[in-house]
Amino acid sequence: MEAVVARPQPVTRYRWASTDPDEATEYLRATYTDFRPPRLSRDGFEFWTDVASAGPFAIGRLRRTGVLRMPAEPTPELVVVQTLAGGPHHVDDGREQTAGTLKLTPTWSAYDTGWSDVTVQTVVLDPVEVARVGADLSGLDPDAVAFDGMCPRSPTLATYWARLCTHVRETVLSSDDLMAAPLVRAGAQRQLASALLATFPNTVRDALEDPVAPGTGRAEPATVRRAVEYVDAHAHEDIGLTDIATAARIGPRSLQLAFRRHRDTTPVEYLRRVRLERAHRDLQQGDPTRGDRVEAIAARWGFAHPGRFSVLYREHYGRSPSATLRG
Repeated sequence: MEAVVARPQPVTRYRWASTDPDEATEYLRATYTDFRPPRLSRDGFEFWTDVASAGPFAIGRLRRTGVLRMPAEPTPELVVVQTLAGGPHHVDDGREQTAGTLKLTPTWSAYDTGWSDVTVQTVVLDPVEVARVGADLSGLDPDAVAFDGMCPRSPTLATYWARLCTHVRETVLSSDDLMAAPLVRAGAQRQLASALLATFPNTVRDALEDPVAPGTGRAEPATVRRAVEYVDAHAHEDIGLTDIATAARIGPRSLQLAFRRHRDTTPVEYLRRVRLERAHRDLQQGDPTRGDRVEAIAARWGFAHPGRFSVLYREHYGRSPSATLRG
């Protein structure tokens, strides 16, 4: 029977406008996060928003007149705000404050925010999906993927983020044909998640930039567990780092960093240790009277040089492989 591939849900596009500040406030509270707004004058008030939503991510533009200052709760989703006109848009989380043109709205603490006659572009991303991408890139457990700063790491990265979002909004999200293609849709989502992880401070960047840091006590990431399971099941086959990384669903370099961080070894070193243990088991179960030989057992597990195998074996087991075979 031919498999049926579910088509993605259509992109939701909508525009909403109001001249009532109370209505605009309720829209912002329902869409982004809860806050306690001051009373505002209705004279000349203008609010509009234009949004395209594709499930795990949405990109929109928003215009709001008037001066507003208010305390706000942490955002449940990851929201990046780019000022396009007017402003400034001010955010202060108690540790860091910025009125720059690009910022990640705090998910880690309450904050104060405000603006004056501002037009912004907002990008909203599902934190679960971003954590999944971050885990794949770094080897961290998804629960360990977290952001801790709202300012871009550099002007170059801020420019990269802005250009990517414009491209996705104007070229990808605007096309029903492109968004109906699952790979295009998933690629756009992953691009945005990867760019977010590259642009703003987070634990993924910390893990990738500090490959030899000791373990933090967190549970071993799923990528490492998948790699270990693959090696344990396929150690008798001709496999290498690329095969292990593919099975773990992560890049080779990221897998090496994850092994260093969580197991203080590398995937290839772990593979060699497993093969040495299998050779040790076969030596214990072998019988020279049946024709079992150290060289053949060593070769079976990928140790082509008998002398080097003997040295390695003695280092680990404190005796020669021939002594083990003789019982």
